[in-house]
Parts: sequence; C-alpha cells; structure tokens
Amino acid sequence: MSERHTGLALLLILLGITAYRAWVVASNGLNLYVDEAQYWYWAQDLAWGYYSKPPVIAAIIAATTSLCGDSELCVRAGSLLLYPLSTWLLFLVARKLFDHQVALLAAVLFITLPAVSLSSTLISTDVALFFCWTLALYAFVFALDSDAWDDWLLLGVALGLGVLSKYTMGIFLVSALVYVLAARRFDLLRNPRAWAAILVMLLIVSPNVWWNWQHGFPTFQHTADIAAGSTQGVLHWDELGEFLGGQFGVFGLLLFPLSVWVVWKGQVAHKTLLLSFALPFLLIITAQALFGRANANWAAPTYVAATLLMAAWLYAKWKTLAVVLVLNIVLGLLVYHPAPLNQVLGGDLHKRLKGWDALGAQYLALQQQYPHALLLADGRDVLSELAYYARPNGLQGVSWNPRQQQRHHYDLITTLHDKVGQDFLLVTANSTLPVGIEGYFTTVRALAPLHVEVHSTYKLNYHTFLLAGFKGLVLQ
Repeated sequence: MSERHTGLALLLILLGITAYRAWVVASNGLNLYVDEAQYWYWAQDLAWGYYSKPPVIAAIIAATTSLCGDSELCVRAGSLLLYPLSTWLLFLVARKLFDHQVALLAAVLFITLPAVSLSSTLISTDVALFFCWTLALYAFVFALDSDAWDDWLLLGVALGLGVLSKYTMGIFLVSALVYVLAARRFDLLRNPRAWAAILVMLLIVSPNVWWNWQHGFPTFQHTADIAAGSTQGVLHWDELGEFLGGQFGVFGLLLFPLSVWVVWKGQVAHKTLLLSFALPFLLIITAQALFGRANANWAAPTYVAATLLMAAWLYAKWKTLAVVLVLNIVLGLLVYHPAPLNQVLGGDLHKRLKGWDALGAQYLALQQQYPHALLLADGRDVLSELAYYARPNGLQGVSWNPRQQQRHHYDLITTLHDKVGQDFLLVTANSTLPVGIEGYFTTVRALAPLHVEVHSTYKLNYHTFLLAGFKGLVLQ
C-alpha cells in the first residue's frame, strides 16, 4: 500500500469507528457518570481551575455543548472528536520514526485499545491528556530531528495544555529527562529552544496557578492527597495487584503481556526513545498503587509510546497481530454491548450509568411542590447528577457544610452564610439526618424518598427532608 493510500485508509477507518461510537453513545441511553455530570456543571461557569482538576475538561464540554446542546451525546462529544485526532498524531509520529505501514498499524492498534474504546464513549480528563501527550510526543520527536523553533514551541503549547488537562502531564518532563540520560543527549539541556518550550508551558499554566493561589490551592492539595497514599508506610499489595491486573483491560489481554516481554527482550528501532516515554509513567503510577491507590486508567499515557513500540515489533507477525486485534476489538464490543457478559455475571456492567434521569424527574416533581426551597445535599454525587438531570432553581444546589470543610467542588463554590431564612430540600443517601442539623432550622420534616431500581442488584435510594427557616451557621 502506498503512503498516500495508507493515509486515506486510516481516514476511512477513523471515520467509520467514530461514526459507530457516536451511534453507540446516542442510542445506549446511558446517563452521565457522577464525574461527567460534575464536569458539565463546571462547564456552566468557566474558570481557570476547579477543586479536583484543572480547567481544560470544562472548556471542552462548554465548546461541544455550545454547538449541539446539553444531551449526553453532546457532553461526551469531545471524546469522539479528540481520540481520532490523537490517533492521527500517533500515525504521524510512527511514520516519522518507522514507515507509513508501521504507522497505519500503530494507529489501528491505538484506536482499538480497550481503554480507548471505553473512554471514547465517556468524557474524562484522560481524553485531553491523551491528546496533549500525543501532541507533545509528536513535537518532541520532530524537534529532535529539525531543532526548529516551531516544533519546540508546539511542544511548549502541548505541555501547557496537557498540564491544564491533568497535572500528571508533568511526567512528560520526567520522560524527556530519562531520554536525555539514556540516549546521552546532553546537548538538549543546553538548547535554548528546549528551555523556551518549558517557558511557554509555564506561561500557559500560570493562570491556573493564580486561580489556585486565590482559592487556597485546592487542586494542588487534592492531587497531593491522592499521590500521598491512603496509609503512610504501609504497602498495599492488593491495590498493586488490582492495578497491574487492570492493565490487561487497558492495553489488551494479549498486548499487555507481550509488551512486557518486548520491553525485556524485544529488538525494536528507537526502543530507548519509546521506553523513555512509556516506562516512567507506568512505574510512577505502579508505585502509587503500592503505597496507596491507583485506578487502572491513571497510567494510560504509557500506552501512547508503548503502542508505537508494539506496532514496530508486531509488524509482519501477522498471526500474533490478528489475535491481538481480535481480542481488543471483542473487548471493545463487549463494552458497548455487554448483554452476553451481563448474562454470565448476573449483573449489569452499566448499572452506575443508569437511573439518574428517573431520579432527577422524581426530584423535579418534589421541587415543584416547594418552589422556593433550594437543593441541599451532603454528597457531590447528588449535587452533580441532580444539577444535570433536574436543573433545580438555576443550578443553585448547596453543599451541607456547617464546618466549612473543603471535601469537593461544591464545598468550594457554595455557601450557607447568605442563606438565613431559606428553605431547603435535603437529599441524602442516609436514612437519618446529618448529626445536629435540626438545630440549624425552624422545622424539619421527612418527605417521600427518591427510589429507582436499576437492577435487582443495584438501586438508587435517597431520602428527602424539607428543612424550613435556616437560622444561620451559629446554632440557635
């Protein structure tokens, strides 16, 4: 296949897969997960930062929903658009390092990775992180060859936007340093263009630093708390095992163990470069799993360079390649159409993405009976999901936070100080009221609960209370 035909083939593949995934999102009826609903809420009031994440995810959702509305499909459209772009960038990197045939193979491997298949139908910070990491790798590889200002400045832009997507983008600099040391490219440390790239990154990130400074550095503190682990000095072998086992679902049932073998024994061109941008991320998140907790997807950028490595190694190994692709495609299809697995497991793999639309309708009916009451909740799940599915009183939900803690975004942006005399509808997963809450209100009355049976093994149960006449944060 000629180089021109290779590009055309990839374009057709990406268009077909993206159209199919868009149809899946539009037709599966799955609700927004709590994080997705929270990101949508952020997008209603764009800022340079938020409690748990930097701002790019909110900007992406604001852009897509401004074009086509607030449906689940439009909220998630950023994933459907950015993954094909990331794949095309990966194709260009592979073509630069190897040839157009290996590049096509790398692109097909990447767009069919189980993690990409799942993430393409949701909206998360991984979407922008994947794109920015791939763009940064593209710029770095081309800058190594050209040393041109535009490639180095593009690297700075990619790094800056990546950090504004997820702070773990900073590991790219660790990988670059590993490459400098492993390849003995110490000239890069003296290259003013490389330092200009870092300056561009810092300039782009600076508004988020300013926002954090104004708000007491909540995002930095939240990220540090996660990185610190749940129990100091204790090794969590169970968490480590769960994280490593999850990599089979992220990279592939066969592709992940094969990649371990290739890292150890395989002979591939540009192996030093590719391992420099794969192993540090995986090792850092693996250590985090051992000392605390790490979700399987937290090491996802590992597999940008790892996909290039495996594409070069698998090229011409047609039987192994066929098995790898079939397994990954089957995993992806089971994510989209889980009925066979649901029957085997006796559950519902999508249960956490169902029921909130019905619960929102129930809350809205309750809200209409008490139109002057504001939504009050003691958990971010309720505030996020009901903001999207009930749109109560112009999204004016309030976090019950009498001790003025900072546990989540709603503690940061809502306040009870100016609500004296206000009535509230409290929605809580607990059957009893929060301790001491009665003293803050004139009257407290239990109302009908909100209940949705999603599956025989999974139900949404929330209790509601009418809290009238808020007295203020000082107990009366």
